[in-house]
Amino acid sequence: MIQHRGRLLVCLMVGFVVALGACQTGVPVVAPDPAAEAPAEPKTLVYAAIREWRSLEAFQAYDEVQAPGLRNVIEVLLDRDPVTNELIPELATSFEQIDELTWRFTIREGVTFHDGSPLNAEAVAFAINHQWSAENAFPVRGFMGPQISAEAVDEFTVNVLTATPDPILPNRMHIQGVSSMRQLLEEPDQYPLEPIGTGPYKFQEFRAGDALILKANPDWWGLDPDQGARGAINFDELQFLYRPEDAVRLAQVKTGEADIAQWISAESCQEAKASDGIGCRSQVSVETLWVRMDQEPPREGTAFGDQRVRLAFQLAVDYDTIVDAILGGQATIARQMVGPSAAGYNESLEPYGYDPERAQQLLDEAAEDGIPVYETEFVNASLSGWFARSEEVHQAVNGYLQDVGLNVKLEVSELDPFLEKVGKRPPPGRGRYFYVGPHGNELYDFALSLGGHLSCDSPFAAGCYPELDEMRKAAEPLTGDERDRALQDIAQVVHDQVYAGAVAHLDLSYAVNDCLSWAVPLGHRALAKDMDNTCD
Repeated sequence: MIQHRGRLLVCLMVGFVVALGACQTGVPVVAPDPAAEAPAEPKTLVYAAIREWRSLEAFQAYDEVQAPGLRNVIEVLLDRDPVTNELIPELATSFEQIDELTWRFTIREGVTFHDGSPLNAEAVAFAINHQWSAENAFPVRGFMGPQISAEAVDEFTVNVLTATPDPILPNRMHIQGVSSMRQLLEEPDQYPLEPIGTGPYKFQEFRAGDALILKANPDWWGLDPDQGARGAINFDELQFLYRPEDAVRLAQVKTGEADIAQWISAESCQEAKASDGIGCRSQVSVETLWVRMDQEPPREGTAFGDQRVRLAFQLAVDYDTIVDAILGGQATIARQMVGPSAAGYNESLEPYGYDPERAQQLLDEAAEDGIPVYETEFVNASLSGWFARSEEVHQAVNGYLQDVGLNVKLEVSELDPFLEKVGKRPPPGRGRYFYVGPHGNELYDFALSLGGHLSCDSPFAAGCYPELDEMRKAAEPLTGDERDRALQDIAQVVHDQVYAGAVAHLDLSYAVNDCLSWAVPLGHRALAKDMDNTCD
């Protein structure tokens, strides 16, 4: 017995004895078959993101900035074709307008959530009512026109209702995340922590300040060829890493630690192009840099309450030079806060341009009329890591404004204190905070921008503009060319009054491993079902 145990110990210590067949303990040793295939290495996609996750709540699936990667878990009623940008089926297979206030959606059959509960009309109606609820007051309500509600008609038919006519309701269903009704009813505390959707990837782990880890969903409805899903599951695992430094994200792609670096600077883009095995892929976006200024009533007597001061803030800054020298040409000077892809885009508007002499004249005239121009301490609010080289942009803006005699300081904050300052209605009469930051119009309609940022009804707007609200509410029920013209008329008023200063439409760039097949879509969604590693 002792001799047997001694031979076993020698077997454990000497690695090559299996091949020699020297260790026998009464059980035959079978040498591995050299012809047998080794288990395939798991395929992993690694995405280095610029921003950290604000939460994992399903409604955040619309926001690729605050919730990168979440759309791989949470699917929406209507997707967008990555080439044409047209609305196409996802969890809804079709839709039609029943009357002015009612849209009917047919829900895809045979789909289950990651917790095994069924997708049906009841679950979809529950998700819609939850997302757009006035009581929940999620930030996504900034994308809502009239109040939205829903009701199940039968097992796979949902009516979506609006308080007043809303002809672009289907556009809003593109950002309608659908999560598990079972979770919301039975474990609501888990809703912000563990997203449960129907997507091709399932939640696995979240490490605050570091990473979101997803795994392939073997039960995804899209694996059935009869369902006609767009895309495929080509990875076993997705890793979305939070890496705020531009150079770090690029370095991870260069060393093979990541496949994609999100939203890199122009310099990093050039470096990626010059590096072996990787490249830079750029695409126009729906993001427009604009100037948001405190204009909450009472505006009388405040600096930003005067149109001349608002116009001077535009004319005093050489945005052409900022775009070229700091953004490396990755932007186009804007006429308004939406781009050419949006309804209501007014081509007749001219960019404000750079005219510091005219800016100085306007400021002096306002000061002579008693407006507190030069005694006001203006605050340029900046979000840390907002976009590539954002702090340099804001420092340059302040420099130009100081050149015309204004007292301006820069405040760079993390997300929560930033939102506390300029992410909601300013205190009445504050009139001195502003920012130069991106605004995304994912609905491709100027009414969205008006409703979210320039409306008396919005909790996020910089001020209240009754004349704009009247014009917007008259335009919202319209369709086609009539709607387009009405929104263009509003754009003219916004431009003339400088209620929102347009700066530049942003192009967004990525460092990408050459092996990765991925065409960057206009909406810049990081959907792994549209990607594959062609070198495997």
